[in-house]
Amino acid sequence: MSRKTIEVGKILAMVNMALARPDSTPDGREAMCMMLESVLMDAGSYQGYAYLDTDEVEGNGTRRKYFAHKTNVDDYQEWIK
Repeated sequence: MSRKTIEVGKILAMVNMALARPDSTPDGREAMCMMLESVLMDAGSYQGYAYLDTDEVEGNGTRRKYFAHKTNVDDYQEWIK
């Protein structure tokens, strides 16, 4: 079995974009948050998050933006362009 790798910054950027989408569901966002937090913790790159400004009341707690760690900021910046 071959092993593939992906930059943590890329995963972070992809999840942040998905969490901000207006058509995402609370359950979907919660699943993405759980997966991303696991990846960031395992990589030693967890830097916390901030809640996104939104008019939405239900599911507001999963509308987040996670912060890039100094070791991932270059990969993150490349993917959010």
